[in-house]
Amino acid sequence: MSRSILAVAALLFLTLTLGQATAQQNQTSVTGNVVDAETQSPIASAVVSLRSGGEVTRSTTSDDEGTFRFSNLIPGPLELHVLLVGYRTHTEKLVLRPGVDLTPTVALTTDPIQLLPLEVIGRSPRVFKKLPGTVSRLESESVGLIRPIGIQELLEMVPGINGYADDGFANSRLSIGIRGLNPRRSSRVLVLEDGVPIQPALYVYPNMYYNPPSERINEVEIIKGSSAIRFGPHTMGGVINYTTRKPGGEAGRTIQLTGGNNAYASVFTEFSGFGSEAVKSDVQLLYKRGNGFRQNNDFDQVNGTVKSHFFLSDRKILYVKANANYENSNATYTGLTEYSFARDPNFNPKEDDNFKVFRASLDVLYTSEITENLTGNTTVYTSYFDRRWWREDDIFVRPATLQAGNLTAVPYFINSDLVRVGNGRSNFGILRTFYVGGVEQNYTLRHESGELQVGARGHWERFIDDKKAGNAPNARDGVYFTGSEDDPTIVGQSHHYETAALSLYVNEQYEAGSLTLSPGIRFEYFGQDQIDRLRGSILSDKITHVLLPGLGINYAIGDYNLFGGIHRGYTPPSSGTLRVTNFGQNVATGGLDLESEKSWNMEAGLRTWQPGLRLEIAGYWIKVSDLVAAGRGTAFRNLGKVQTYGIEAGGSIRFSRYAKALPDINFSYTYLKTEIESGRVRSGRLAGNVEVDLAGNELPYAPEHTLTLGFSKRISSLNLRADWRYVDEVFTDFENLNETLNRGDTGPVPSHHILNASAEYDITSDWTVSVTGKNILDKVYIGSRLHSNPGQPQANLSSGILIGPRRQVNFGIKYGL
Repeated sequence: MSRSILAVAALLFLTLTLGQATAQQNQTSVTGNVVDAETQSPIASAVVSLRSGGEVTRSTTSDDEGTFRFSNLIPGPLELHVLLVGYRTHTEKLVLRPGVDLTPTVALTTDPIQLLPLEVIGRSPRVFKKLPGTVSRLESESVGLIRPIGIQELLEMVPGINGYADDGFANSRLSIGIRGLNPRRSSRVLVLEDGVPIQPALYVYPNMYYNPPSERINEVEIIKGSSAIRFGPHTMGGVINYTTRKPGGEAGRTIQLTGGNNAYASVFTEFSGFGSEAVKSDVQLLYKRGNGFRQNNDFDQVNGTVKSHFFLSDRKILYVKANANYENSNATYTGLTEYSFARDPNFNPKEDDNFKVFRASLDVLYTSEITENLTGNTTVYTSYFDRRWWREDDIFVRPATLQAGNLTAVPYFINSDLVRVGNGRSNFGILRTFYVGGVEQNYTLRHESGELQVGARGHWERFIDDKKAGNAPNARDGVYFTGSEDDPTIVGQSHHYETAALSLYVNEQYEAGSLTLSPGIRFEYFGQDQIDRLRGSILSDKITHVLLPGLGINYAIGDYNLFGGIHRGYTPPSSGTLRVTNFGQNVATGGLDLESEKSWNMEAGLRTWQPGLRLEIAGYWIKVSDLVAAGRGTAFRNLGKVQTYGIEAGGSIRFSRYAKALPDINFSYTYLKTEIESGRVRSGRLAGNVEVDLAGNELPYAPEHTLTLGFSKRISSLNLRADWRYVDEVFTDFENLNETLNRGDTGPVPSHHILNASAEYDITSDWTVSVTGKNILDKVYIGSRLHSNPGQPQANLSSGILIGPRRQVNFGIKYGL
């Protein structure tokens, strides 16, 4: 009996082995490359699919080298389809033969009508060879493998960008600076999504209290050079554009589940490419939650997007996108004292602080090919953003009395251990609502020697900035004033701002052989009104106009490009600037005639984009004048002047192209020096109204050295990546105070380094599992003192220490068809 079983088993094994060998012998593969027809440079992120009988059988995207691969294919006739926004769709017939691997090269030709103004750089490799300034793109393959919890993590990998920690677990409140400029709430950076501004109020309140969740971001583009003048009004630091996946590809669906420690959970689903040949639509839905890495740090977020492409004709395309975002979190400004940071860095006593936001937006983009050489783009956008942030009033207490349950406040100036906690009696609400709308029209004319771009934008925004005082830690309504109507005491505020703006720009790209010149100019004209509703509805207004010229140059030498440029940088007066100067009339600031902050930005560098090597090195210099706001709640006593300069380097080396056993390397390095040339402020250290001269000091949050090293390796179906990041020590105030006080609001942020890692495994072509670790060594470090001011030492005015994100390990599974 046993011999019979063994014989049957041996026969079955032999049959399966021979069958598998025969099947493998009969199978074949397709390994191809996607290149630009004009430059023959590789194209990444193209959607490549195989079809049989009109149905999609396999689908993938080209990698950074333009390579795509399909294995284990059954012989027979198939159709190869390759599509990418900005290019004409490529279709060709393939005949697969047993044991014969095909290696097609697909050359895509540009199609201006397909290139909606969703991207600020563009996809053609030709663009990178012609751009006259520093550019960076975080492509979809890298974004997908890194699996960031928030987008700030991605931006910190870009040369010249530094991000600093806030209390938000998922980076919903972005704080990044470019080339030494103040990172708090990213107020000196222009942030777009699919080419449309997303800051709450572009002119009067650009602070990034809304940031789209990373799950629905496909790629990120960054411009820091003279090309930025196309996009105003914020041209001082640079332009960041988040791009999302576009409808129009193959029909499919994606479900992605993620879970990890700190009760983190995320559910993302997308239905893409459904509709007809004339209309293609996508729907994205996201829910995520978590407890955060501090106590009382819970958050919930719901985000939904509907996008549709209307192919009206071969020459006309309409794109419509609607988005809604809701977030409810226990966010707080209450940071740590030195005692709390040393004893329990996760400490957060604020159970009742609450940050609740709702944002809805609608974007409509229309592109028409008027003639063979003339393309027009119309963009209409509108958004509504409501922010309710209630925070308990803070006090300082001694550790011993807190342990005894006694909330007895002590003065901030005592020389002993302190703990910052809520007072248990009252709170206040910062209640802000924004209404934004705009229309932009631009034209691109291609001619024999290059192309000409002209455009105009009308923009309107209204900002209601209210503050109310509550009578309990968990109050969600409050009062503007106390006392009687005859003799009120104002305890809140109600400021209404309104801005109407007109922008015009012209940019010429002139090509003469290997030389490309790009002169351009932008004109900004806007009026700002403020009404103080609690002080007699007094109207203050200001009309501003400014010309912002720029000139870029690019010279090609084989596979290398030398580039340089100079342009006028600009930052409009924000509500924070208007508040600390009282529209330029505050006697405490010397009765300033309010000016916009302006700069001259210069850079020069070298770039190459080759198979296996991408490299960009640039030197830069920024000279800022008329600097008004000197930090949180502080104004210069004069119009300050500062300069920043340094070197940036970034790129990737694909060692696996030359030796399969080697990993690929990504790197980013920034050397930064800053100097205040002139500026005076009221000292935050010396008693009394003492004025100090800041000349020769460094700017806060401007690290001299920043380095990121990334290693990635693909082993069959397994994809691995690790990133190590180092950030140098920084000052946190303009006085460059080295002394660390017990309150936690004063002193530098020490240098730190963290390690992130991720791995994903393709179980099948449809199923992928992943594991991601952030700060896997669980380094405890000071992330920032962003919301502190040494001149405001009271517990309720400065937040103290905000810790950097702690270790977070997430596991995920993704199904995509």
